[in-house]
Amino acid sequence: MFAMFHGQRLVILLLCLIAALRVFVFAAAFPFFSNGDEDLHFDLVTQYAAGRLPRTFNVLTNESLSFIVPYASPEFLQTPDQFPNAKFPPPLWKQSAEEAAPVIEVTRAAWQKEINWESSQPPLYYALVGFWWRVGQYIGLTQIESLYWIRFLNCLLVSILVWLGYVIARTLGLERLGLSIGVPLLLAFMPQDVLYVLSNDVLSPVCFGVLFLCVLQWLRAESPSLLLGAMTGLAIAASYLTKLSTLPLLTVALIAIVAKWLQMLRQQPGVATIASILTILCAGIPIGGWMLWSKFHFGDVAGSATAIALLTWTPKPLADWWHHPIFSPQGLWTFWSEVIARFWRGELMWQNRELSWRVADEFYAISSLLLLCAAMVGILQHNMLSTFQRQALFLAALTVVAALAFLALLSVGFDFGECIYPSRAHPYLTSGRLMSGALIPFALLYVYGIGYLLRRVGPVASIIVVAGIMAFATVSEIFINRAVFASEHNWFHL
Repeated sequence: MFAMFHGQRLVILLLCLIAALRVFVFAAAFPFFSNGDEDLHFDLVTQYAAGRLPRTFNVLTNESLSFIVPYASPEFLQTPDQFPNAKFPPPLWKQSAEEAAPVIEVTRAAWQKEINWESSQPPLYYALVGFWWRVGQYIGLTQIESLYWIRFLNCLLVSILVWLGYVIARTLGLERLGLSIGVPLLLAFMPQDVLYVLSNDVLSPVCFGVLFLCVLQWLRAESPSLLLGAMTGLAIAASYLTKLSTLPLLTVALIAIVAKWLQMLRQQPGVATIASILTILCAGIPIGGWMLWSKFHFGDVAGSATAIALLTWTPKPLADWWHHPIFSPQGLWTFWSEVIARFWRGELMWQNRELSWRVADEFYAISSLLLLCAAMVGILQHNMLSTFQRQALFLAALTVVAALAFLALLSVGFDFGECIYPSRAHPYLTSGRLMSGALIPFALLYVYGIGYLLRRVGPVASIIVVAGIMAFATVSEIFINRAVFASEHNWFHL
């Protein structure tokens, strides 16, 4: 048994290494600054690295512009036919000072008018990356090398994510369905391109993964330890202080903790109460502090009202919600297929077109729907599940549903004004990266759905199917992104 466990851990370590290498290759292939608001995220990184917390929605700082202007590639949102000879010009940082100066002047004039509407975002990601950037500068990395140094932090984060997926799958104990290998295998090869750029969405799955693991410990414990109470509170705080889109996920986690706490009160009220108080303190103090900061500087505790106004979004009357196309079969499928496709492969653009392949997108949408439905049937009917296993899988399902419901609610609840995406013509908020906190719960359900359908065959068959799916995802990712590797603006052409 020990030898099998040791061998399994070696496989997971290998998957962590492969995941880090995969992220490294693609992060190096994409130039700066991507269409995923990477310039805004970098602007905040420079401010946090300098020890300055944003206090208003201001324009980009001169320090960030000194990197953005010379190193930004036009290849994300422009096409070659917009340039002389229908060819992208060489990077400004490869041109002579005389050649680059006029373009730099015009580019700076355009960029310096951009308002950073991400300024009210919670601070954890930017503080972490700001520290990492300073470490890179300390060891001698400057200019574009220091930009890629920031991106390469994602290699470490994805390795942690894969390991967390393994630990959580092991905690469930469903070895006979192949979860311990299948879940980290899916996480290691999931082609979500937000992992290749600067974005606070990268940290969400790690922070919520830790919280999900803590909640599982609550569910199976007879009485919570003080350490578990403190760790749970810190994980709640970390998730909230990374991205506000984790709020629906946090709500599900808190409901599960409160329900378990009420049950524990009947058996060991003293220990349960003290652990709960620790959870409240460890979560409430940092979250409350940030809410006060947001209220004082940005006008509301979430810091989102002004940002929404800058995007020209306005709340719709409740009576107008029901006219949204999402309440038709076609509209519901449009929402599901788009959000799941982008949850799997991201939403980066290249030459003003989203990096996607219709065959892969349809596979992601259909397989996710079928396997999540199979997982729900398994949760309800699989008589070999223990109470804890059923609760854990049901918690994962609620987490994924909450993430989807949050995006659907935003889609129907706002008039998107002059916003390009979402828009009045296509009023669907389908940014799958906003669901990235639910990556591990989704992976659990997806792999469990496969395992349940193949339960009579054995775990090896489930793992083979997962491996086949991820091989398809990897091949499609290489096919979709092949043009990016030829860019003169990327790390491979330094």
